[in-house]
Amino acid sequence: MRRITFLVYAALWILLISLNLYQQVKDTNQYAQKIATQQAETLFDQIVLTRNWNASHGSVYVPITEKTQPNSYLEVPNRDVITTDGLRLTMMNPGYMTRQLAEMSAQKTGVVFHLTGFNPIRPDNRPDLWESKALLAFQKGQKNISEIGAIEGRSYYRFMAPLQVEESCLACHAQHGYKVGDIRGGVSVGIPSAGIDVFVDERRKHMMVTHSIVALIGLIVLLLSYLAQARLSKRLDKAKSRLQLAYLDSLTLLPNRRYYDAFVKREWKRALRHQYPISMIMIDIDFFKLYNDNLGHIEGDHCLRQVARTLKRFFRRPGDLIARYGGEEFCVVAACDAEQIMALAEILRKAVESMQLPHPASKISPYVTISLGVAAIVPKDDQAFESLLNCADQALYQAKATGRNKVVQYQE
Repeated sequence: MRRITFLVYAALWILLISLNLYQQVKDTNQYAQKIATQQAETLFDQIVLTRNWNASHGSVYVPITEKTQPNSYLEVPNRDVITTDGLRLTMMNPGYMTRQLAEMSAQKTGVVFHLTGFNPIRPDNRPDLWESKALLAFQKGQKNISEIGAIEGRSYYRFMAPLQVEESCLACHAQHGYKVGDIRGGVSVGIPSAGIDVFVDERRKHMMVTHSIVALIGLIVLLLSYLAQARLSKRLDKAKSRLQLAYLDSLTLLPNRRYYDAFVKREWKRALRHQYPISMIMIDIDFFKLYNDNLGHIEGDHCLRQVARTLKRFFRRPGDLIARYGGEEFCVVAACDAEQIMALAEILRKAVESMQLPHPASKISPYVTISLGVAAIVPKDDQAFESLLNCADQALYQAKATGRNKVVQYQE
């Protein structure tokens, strides 16, 4: 795993954890709103049930106190009565009762609810902006509204559902033109978000801690995998380097005799299977012993490196090989016919001669030259791959015996 791959995986892992955290926080918020809505619906149903009980009994009478004064907005006969023992009573209709319950709920639980309508008799029952939009929605057939909103600057989970006129309601509201089934208003319920937000915040903190731990564990696993793979890659690189060194000649940096043997065996089998020619050039630096004796072994090593670099320039195809065979000898293996290998050999000879590397002890030229023996064979089943080397070696012997600095092709 490369460093860039590790960083990409780490970024993707963090992104995945972040998206999961975002979704869970979103789900938690929706769940909290759902719970608050269910609580508000339950409270709304209880309010409606209490109002229906009150209306079904034709309203109820309660003692007049400092807190419970006669309802000035209730215009019905016998609103206020006095008992035989002198107790003053006033009628508490469903609307008045709802208002008192709302005041008690706000003081004790913080939950607020509000009886409202488009044209309320009591000014305090006028709808706010959110309630007005809800009332319009009810007229269009919507059954209820639930949102997060503000009441007097504080955040609430708000719920509102319509109130329909029932037969028992007409005792007080017949004079207002209502009919059974009409929507005369609604009751809005507000659940303080502060209490629920505490639960949401705790849940969010828990999820952030959990996701952070999971993200950290994932990053640690990725890091350990990266380090383990980096260590393995390093070992493989070292092993590959050792393997390459085992098959390279340390002086010329060309493939060595060991690599040559493996390469020729493989190419020989392939040429035998497909029946195409395989060719070889054996190369020998002319009078190299005299070069060493005259200029020294350091210069001799320099000469070998120079010749190797020159020869190597002409080999780019993966099916061709230029290797150091041993001493001052080099070997070329190529998948080509006799004409092509002869042309290549002549190019190599001229390239080395054109180096004009001085050779004071040479008997044929003032410069370093090479002799080349060429052989091309289409392998047969009864032949061994060593036969190719033998043929090229015999051709090299002929080149050296007949004047050097030349190319000789093996002849049967």
